[in-house]
Amino acid sequence: MAPMDIDFPNMARRIPWFFERDEKRLLLPVLAIRQTYSKVWKESLMKAERISTHWYKGKTRISDVKGGVMSKLNLRVIAKIFYDQELEYDQKNVMNGVASSGHPLTFSEAINAVLSNLATLFGMPKWLLGKSPFESHNKAYLGYHEWGQYMHEMRDSVQSRLEVATRKDEPCFLESLVISSNAGSKQERGTPLTEAEVLGNMVFYVMAGFDTTSTTLSFVFLLLALHPSCQALLQRQLDQVLVSKMLSECDANNECQQLLNGYLGAVISETLRLYHPVAWYARKTVRQAIVTDSKGPSHAIPANTIIMINVAAMGRHPQHWPSKNSEAERAHSSPALDFDPSRWLEGEDQGDQAKGAALPFSSGHRMCPGKRFAEVEMCAIIAWIFRQFSLRLVPEEVVVKEAEPAGYHSSWVEQRTKERAANALFKGLGFGHGVYPKSHPPFEIVPRSGNDRPLSLEYSGLGFKIHG
Repeated sequence: MAPMDIDFPNMARRIPWFFERDEKRLLLPVLAIRQTYSKVWKESLMKAERISTHWYKGKTRISDVKGGVMSKLNLRVIAKIFYDQELEYDQKNVMNGVASSGHPLTFSEAINAVLSNLATLFGMPKWLLGKSPFESHNKAYLGYHEWGQYMHEMRDSVQSRLEVATRKDEPCFLESLVISSNAGSKQERGTPLTEAEVLGNMVFYVMAGFDTTSTTLSFVFLLLALHPSCQALLQRQLDQVLVSKMLSECDANNECQQLLNGYLGAVISETLRLYHPVAWYARKTVRQAIVTDSKGPSHAIPANTIIMINVAAMGRHPQHWPSKNSEAERAHSSPALDFDPSRWLEGEDQGDQAKGAALPFSSGHRMCPGKRFAEVEMCAIIAWIFRQFSLRLVPEEVVVKEAEPAGYHSSWVEQRTKERAANALFKGLGFGHGVYPKSHPPFEIVPRSGNDRPLSLEYSGLGFKIHG
């Protein structure tokens, strides 16, 4: 089978319908269906339940929350909703996947190899990568080739059952793409998509939805581990809203929305403010625009000008986001110390005003079409995990070695661990095609005890029945 026919530098040209407002006819109908979000809610809960099964045995140490947990969890949700693919689990360790027959890499390993080597794939010819003596080039090429194989196989699977897919009232995104590429299809208007456009769309939406959501969830976990008081407020809201319901009995359009309108939604918004996975948005002016900068002067931007919106700077602008630290302290301290979800709640100072100074999913008709998808998925995963578990920072070996000879007490170790965790969210970040937590101190996932949950749990399939 041929490698993936995707030229990364020209990917945008190969998916022109995404950038033409009147031609967003494939993804938007899928994301506009109310039932889609019920599926996202259910699948997110099921996947979170599956990976957390071994966490009930005691303390589980996490040293790579993005690569070890969130990337794998989010990819399983996307694969099921967008491509109707159920990624196989390793029977010995549910955190690991299983490579399909004929593949040296799992689907997750292939996509991560591509995303971690985007600069290489954009900048070098593929034939040269395959012959390069450098290990990094070989890894990039293998991931590129493997991901292409997976994409082709999924596309071919739908093509082989095209007649069945065409008769569906609610085809998945991949089925919509393949149907639209069929010249004889009566369900789509306009020119059929080419094979390269089908594959380009498949790649683009994995890239757009996979890495951003998994990165945001990773930062949510790290920030809540750093701020146990915020974690306790989140768990209180979960207990109050869900009461005695199993999560499987809840609905994406009812309980989920209550959670997003409350503290859980505030946690997501505050995380995106401080650590937005996309540092900037690129836009092009269609006509001359007059803008006013933060200091007052107005500026004319000519038509057909590419502008870069600095989302990261907007989220940390002191004029809109008051900080507990002075300006001098902010320059040398971790933004993680400013984490305060309560600022997003109604009645809090600048809560409503601040929302206009943040663009977590962009805005207008060019806003992220996957906004609701991401919100429901993140809500389900956060609700599932924090309803059953708590996160605690773990002292690193270097801290313990520093404390023992000096005779420092546990309170010193706890404070030193918190300082190192905050610093990792300042100086331990990486940047690929977005910001991500490159390294962080470990934390433990611990089943909630009677101290932080006054209710007993009875496991019942998908969810826990709560008894007072």
